[in-house]
Order: sequence, then C-alpha cells, then structure tokens
Amino acid sequence: MQIGTEFQCEIEKTVFGGDGLTRCDGEVVFLPRTLPGERLIGRITAKKKNYSRGTVVRFGETSPRRIEPGCPYFGRCPGCCYRHAEYGLEAELKSAQLADLLAGAGIEPAPGVVAPFAATLPAEGYRDKIVLHVHKSGGRTELGYVMADNTTVTDIERCPLAHPEINAELARLRADKSFLHSLHEGMDVTFRRTDRDGVRFWRNRPAANLTWLRETVPFGELSVPCGSFFQVNPAGCAVLVAEFEAVLERLSPRRVIDLYSGAGLFAAAAAHRGIGDILAVESDEAAAAACRYNLRRYGVAEPEVVAGDAADAFGRSPESDPAGTLLVVDPPRTGLSPQAMRNLVESPLRFLVYISCNPSTWVRDALRLQKGGFELNHLRGVNMFPRTGHFELFSFWAREPEARHG
Repeated sequence: MQIGTEFQCEIEKTVFGGDGLTRCDGEVVFLPRTLPGERLIGRITAKKKNYSRGTVVRFGETSPRRIEPGCPYFGRCPGCCYRHAEYGLEAELKSAQLADLLAGAGIEPAPGVVAPFAATLPAEGYRDKIVLHVHKSGGRTELGYVMADNTTVTDIERCPLAHPEINAELARLRADKSFLHSLHEGMDVTFRRTDRDGVRFWRNRPAANLTWLRETVPFGELSVPCGSFFQVNPAGCAVLVAEFEAVLERLSPRRVIDLYSGAGLFAAAAAHRGIGDILAVESDEAAAAACRYNLRRYGVAEPEVVAGDAADAFGRSPESDPAGTLLVVDPPRTGLSPQAMRNLVESPLRFLVYISCNPSTWVRDALRLQKGGFELNHLRGVNMFPRTGHFELFSFWAREPEARHG
C-alpha cells in the first residue's frame, strides 16, 4: 500500500509502545490511539521496510473499554498513549506485551516465575517530576512538552500525570509575567516534588548549593540531590522496594553490591534490614555522595561507595563468598554495557536482581544472562508510568556454581 491509501481493518492487539497493530493485504500497519477489536478505516501515512504507519480516518466499531481521554493535549503530546483506555485495560495490554516480548526472544520462564502485573495507583497525578521546555514565538512564551517531531513545543497549562502540587505551582508561575520574561529560547524548567520539601523548580540545571531533596520511601527517607535520578512514581517505587526486600528475606545475603545505585535506594533498603557489607557504585558524583550519606544514616559506619563506572566494580573486591552475595543492578534505558555484562557473566556471582525501565533492553540482556548460566527465578512487570507506553521490570536471577560461563 502506498502513502495515502485508505483501508478497512480490525485492530489485532496493542504492541509495546502503545500502537495498535493490524494487517492489511499481508502488510503490518501500526495505528496510534486504537484498541484491540476496534474496526475502522485507516490511511497510510508512512512506509517502512517491513511495516507501515497509519492514522484513523473514522471508526466503525470502538472498544467498550474506550474512554474519553480527558486531556486537551492527547493526540499531540507523545507522552500519553493510553488515556483513551480504561486503566484496567492498559494494565492487561502491558502484561500481554511483556508476554510477547518474552516469547519473541525465545525466553520461556518456568511456571510461576512471572508474577501478576502490578498496576500501581493512582493512574494520574503520580509524577513527582516533570521537565518543560521553552519556545519563544512571536513575542509569546510557550512552556510545555516537546512533541513527536522532536521540535515543536506545545504550551502546557497543566499535565494530568503531574502531582497536583506541581500543577498548582505551574499555574502560579504562568500567571507571573516576570517569570515568563525570565525564560529564554531552548531553556528547560524542571519541577520536583517531595512530601517534605513541597515543589521546587529550576531553570536548566539546579544550583550546586541547592539543598538536597528528602524523598519518602517505604522504610523512611532518602536524601537526593536535586539534579540526580530518583523514581518519579512513589507507588511504583514502593513495589520495587517490596520486591527487593522479598529477595533479601529469601536469601539473607551477607553482602550486597548495588550498581547504578543512584542515591542508594536499594543499598539503603539492605542497610535498613541490617546488612552492613555493602558496595555501591554510581557514576553521578553528587548521587554517590548522597548514597554515602544515606548509608551512614541507616547504620553503615564506613560505606563503600564508588563514584565511577559500574563495569569496573567487579574487579574492586574479588568475591570470596558468592553464595552470600547479592548483586542488584538498575541501569539506564540502554541496559547493561557490554563490558559490565561480560564482567558479570565471568564473575563467580550467583544471585542477581535486575531492575529495568526498558523491557526491550532487558530482554536483550536476559538472553545474555541465560547464556552465562543464570536462570530467571522471578519476574514482575510494574506500571511505573501509567498512561504512557512504558513500564518497569523487576527480575531475580540465580545460577549454580558449575553453570558459570567464561
């Protein structure tokens, strides 16, 4: 089919990322903002080597689980792709997508390994951080999100995903002409909120001397530099901590190694449970300093925290007790680096918690872990980012000593 061709179809399923998939004359076509079972007339808008993209001309039959999006930016803003679906349906679709990703990679978990998908609540107003971008147009200041073309900025008065306190602060600032005049083309404005600190904002980067935030976590509080990473969804963060604590309960490790530790969420969770032998590695020096502070707060007198590359951590202290050591990794969206993966597989370590914000790179790394002798013992999808196309994964891996591959 050529660009501009119209066609009739029925949506088969929703794929990872949120688009509906249909087939027309044997050709795969993706259509955004559609749901399984919907019948419609579509139009081809783009041709790729193995698939096409389309748009809806008109619906013939819509899903009974379709709802009003309730956001004036839906369809323009690329952030949300499930606002037209009941939240329960979104969770079901993402759970099915996880199953498809596993099957497509040839990963066959044993019965009971894949836990029920965690649909965190609330589905809106959960984000404790948003970043808006500035565009000047005809003397008008636009402050909002970058659209799907990676160029256009749509002015955003409020974001339904942002915590209500962030939206209130945004409304206050937008009414302040002096604030709008202080913004320049290409500038970013970041809003972060915590229970203790309320809402803070800054232009571009936070000042170096800005007081650290105090983030609420299930076992207490953590201090986090304003410019450093922390989970944006408190309910999703609580699920990850609970899953990690369940592994600690199961293994009772003597030592925990936390790579890509950030401000030390999982290292501090281990310290809170009385584990004193902890190595944390984080490339962000400010976050590493906060991790060191947080570990002291939770009882580790002399924390071993390294500001550096996670791949180098395996050579720092050879593991004399692999059966008593738990490794936890929470890498960026790119997943484990090739060197980190090689070092992990070649190490004597036997127990691994792998947390991922990108199921696609997790699947890639899962195949490498299997080749290295690791077996998937537990996997749970967590809807850390409701109404968007993303979700988090928590996984626990183990291997027998003889299964180690060089």
